Amino acid sequence: MPPESDGSGNIEYKTKLNPGCDTRTTHLATQLQWRLAEGNGHAVYVVGVHDDGEVVGISDVEFQLTIQTLECMTQQLDNVHIASIDRRRLTDQEDQVVAEVHITQRNIVRRTELRVTVLGDHGAGKSTVLGCLTYGEADDGRGKARLNLLRHRHEVESGRTSSITLGTVGFDAEGLVLNYANNRSAEQIFQRSRHVVTFVDTCGYAKHLKTTASAIVGHSPHIFCLALAADVGAVTATTHEYLRIAAVLRVPLMLVVTKMDAAIKPQFSAMMHELLGALDAAIPGRGKCIVTSETDSDSLAMDMMSLAVVPIFTTSAVRSVGFSELTAVLAKSRHSHFASTLPGANSNGKVVAETRESPFELHIEHVFSIDTVGKVVTGWVKAGTIEVGPKSGRQLVIGPNASGEFDDVEVTSIHALRIPSESAQADSSAALAIQAHKPVAVRKGMVVVDADCLTDGIKRVSAEFVARVSVLDSELKAMHSVIVHIRSTYRLARVLAITDEATDDESDPPSGSGSWATVRLRFDDGVCDFLYAGMPVIARDGQRLTFVGHVTDVV
Repeated sequence: MPPESDGSGNIEYKTKLNPGCDTRTTHLATQLQWRLAEGNGHAVYVVGVHDDGEVVGISDVEFQLTIQTLECMTQQLDNVHIASIDRRRLTDQEDQVVAEVHITQRNIVRRTELRVTVLGDHGAGKSTVLGCLTYGEADDGRGKARLNLLRHRHEVESGRTSSITLGTVGFDAEGLVLNYANNRSAEQIFQRSRHVVTFVDTCGYAKHLKTTASAIVGHSPHIFCLALAADVGAVTATTHEYLRIAAVLRVPLMLVVTKMDAAIKPQFSAMMHELLGALDAAIPGRGKCIVTSETDSDSLAMDMMSLAVVPIFTTSAVRSVGFSELTAVLAKSRHSHFASTLPGANSNGKVVAETRESPFELHIEHVFSIDTVGKVVTGWVKAGTIEVGPKSGRQLVIGPNASGEFDDVEVTSIHALRIPSESAQADSSAALAIQAHKPVAVRKGMVVVDADCLTDGIKRVSAEFVARVSVLDSELKAMHSVIVHIRSTYRLARVLAITDEATDDESDPPSGSGSWATVRLRFDDGVCDFLYAGMPVIARDGQRLTFVGHVTDVV
């Protein structure tokens, strides 16, 4: 037999396995999970063979102990079982056996997902809060908690986040918090969870506005979590801007006041008074609630998701105060509680929910190239359901390229929350291994959609569109160029026309969200993109936000 491949593949050679200590079994279970992931939920253990491929065989007693050990390994993983055992005796040694043990795993549990984008000014403690939530550890007052989330050396040295970082907290069927304090890996968190909250950490400094704008519209957030430092004593201009964005995009909002251990009472009181005034000005239609206990978390979560209430949590990362109340609300929050948290709109521009029966649509957030798999795209499934291979009965296309063209593509495997799955459904994240019929330059910001979407008579691919926006920069003029963020991509566009509007419509966001206008834009160089009514859009001019709103028409 050929030697075992250590770097990839779903086949594992084992001479024999003996029951051992819990640590040994846990190590073997982790190895099994890796092989299952490599085989898209299918692993093959070849027993009685050395790693170099030499067939040696084992006795019947050793074989039974090996199978018992494999069963112990499967019991440590979710939805894993031994599917079949093909046992044979060696021709030259009839008392020795070899076997192929086939082990399978299927993602049969329906998990709900929630995406929370964490915003705030620099120094507000965003990364520290997420470090405490995802790792279950208190901060030491010098930034220890945030080190687990920082990705680059210069971020560790400066303490300033310059990239988008994802953190995960899960909740099991009983509501127990699952993080790295009681799990070895993100995969184990996902496997044990019934409700998963993904945090998107953003940048606070204006020089990284491009990254923050991409996080706001590119990761399909269901909640904005706005962090403010209790020891600052004032509400910054950046915080006012984020409140306006939450009002315009009509996204549920929660406020997390950090560094309570460093706050001085007069300073904190002044800041809270200003904060409540800022909320009244930006979002007068929503109530305010300072959360001090875990009681009524069900109703509070539903009120928050229905845009009725903005909960305010006071926390201290050093003293681990306020996090139990925060996780209690997140455990009960579901984006299905309110349709306007989902992307999409009807003919009047009002946001409506998509269904699993709708045409399939995946917004690509990241692109990977894996030697043994090929091209893999990850992102959020906005609508529809897709299965692996031709059994889905759907013809998928990927695009658009700069010319607005799409290419045929086939899905060869699916992972949902890093777990092999037979399908990807609306309102969930997914990773698709795709195979194109010809070489395709895939980039983030593209979409994978049903081919029928392009022939149903609704224009979705264009270089020009109309948006209804709240103007954040009074210097915005016609024929100005701005950088427009749509999904996970951004493009240079020219403002062709601006029409100022009144805000008498009762369904509009509150007047505190700024002056309203209808703008018509065209991407430079005739570059086309996939657009639809209701899509959120943010524009900036360098390190300054220009406007925020929704697409209303594709020209």
